[in-house]
Amino acid sequence: MEQWETDLIAQVRDLARTKFAERAAEIDREGKFPRQNVDELLALNVPAMALRKEIGGLGISARGQMRVMEEIAYADGSTAVALNMHVLVAGFLENLPPFPRRDAVLTDMGRNGAMICGPGSVPTGGLDNRQAGFTIREDGDDLVINGRAGFASMSEGAKYALVGGTVDRGEGNEPDVALTIPELSTPGIKNLHNWDAMGLRGTASHDIVIEEARIPKSEGLIIPAAMLRMVLQAQAQVIDVQTQLRTRGALGILAIWLGQAQAAFDFTIDYVKQRHGYLAGATANLGTPAGYRSEQPWAQFAIGNMEHWLETGRIVLYDCVDRLATPFENPQAFTRHLVRTVYHLRRMSEEVSAGAMRTCGAHAYVKGRALERIYRDMVGGNVMAWKTDELMHSLGLGALGQPISFVGPAGT
Repeated sequence: MEQWETDLIAQVRDLARTKFAERAAEIDREGKFPRQNVDELLALNVPAMALRKEIGGLGISARGQMRVMEEIAYADGSTAVALNMHVLVAGFLENLPPFPRRDAVLTDMGRNGAMICGPGSVPTGGLDNRQAGFTIREDGDDLVINGRAGFASMSEGAKYALVGGTVDRGEGNEPDVALTIPELSTPGIKNLHNWDAMGLRGTASHDIVIEEARIPKSEGLIIPAAMLRMVLQAQAQVIDVQTQLRTRGALGILAIWLGQAQAAFDFTIDYVKQRHGYLAGATANLGTPAGYRSEQPWAQFAIGNMEHWLETGRIVLYDCVDRLATPFENPQAFTRHLVRTVYHLRRMSEEVSAGAMRTCGAHAYVKGRALERIYRDMVGGNVMAWKTDELMHSLGLGALGQPISFVGPAGT
């Protein structure tokens, strides 16, 4: 990394360990969007860190980006997840072929600090993904959008939304695919403000409902399904540095897990050095005193397991990040390496979160202690995105020489 990246990480670390940490409990308790945190990150141009310098971004390295996400997540997972959604969508736009609306939005992000969200999942509480998403129809010079989708993290701080949809071409014809980037203030677009989760409560991952919203056709991009299929098939046969770097949004999620795991581990170490004995009352003083929990072998074994997963997780993640700069021998080799990395970090998050709870015990799992929030945020990450068993299955198929794909929040 360059010196300016190291300096930026230090500035973010200072913000996270002081102001973000002080606000984290309130943000979680009230489930409110971390507006102050985002504003302070905007002052450092962090939301534009991965965009090209030519449009006002910082052009940060992949390693620098992960370190920033890790530091933010250490203090507040909600701020990190909301920011990563913006960075992920911004990176997706930057990798699209140029068209006027895309270019204008990217410039607004880089030079003016505009933010974006990406409603692209089943609405909150929904069970049927066939009922999710958007449809778009042409009406004169306009595109008219309808539909509903969820998990639009960063939506309360965003100016834009990335909205993709299908364009019906009549019976017997494949629908085309349309991409639009409307402002959330566009008439007909409504943020339901309905995110109320177990963990990661301040991410503003609300549902976005769109009813007859009109945008100029010149501001959208319509792609025939057959053409899109050909492009995707061609891309699947190519591997290069640019293609590999598109995974930065997905790897940012792993950096968030790593930052939260470090916070859980640090809490555990501090707690067991202070936790003394088991029970209250006079009988607790009879016989040999229990001593500190840090002196008990079972706790030492548990901490050793946590330390193993945390540090190997860091090694595996940053090895993958550094290898993005060198093309793999073929697309399947890269896919297998990516799946292997996600699997290890997923297991790390599971082991460290469970280990912290087992080691610290019930007295640590109360609202007055940070571990209660950290644990819920970590589990909130585990229930989303990739599934451990599915990743393991993919690794087995890949080892047997069968083709595998990587599907998740950052695409396929």
